[in-house]
Amino acid sequence: KKTFQGPFKACHDVVKPQDFYRNCLYDVCMSDGAKQILCQVLEAYASTCKKRGAVVHDWRTPSGCSKQQVSSLVYV
Repeated sequence: KKTFQGPFKACHDVVKPQDFYRNCLYDVCMSDGAKQILCQVLEAYASTCKKRGAVVHDWRTPSGCSKQQVSSLVYV
């Protein structure tokens, strides 16, 4: 977030990251740092960026989020 560089750089002008960041910070804190929540928020941001035509580079490797981690989330 500090430099807005990295895999989402091309998206920041298309989809503002501030709301995603605030929500992620809150949700991760409320879940005692659950990595699954971080992965879910990053997946949502990447998906929104792609839908709006922005190029998103590999974010899973640096964040340690596999597709399986994100898809295994279950909501109650």
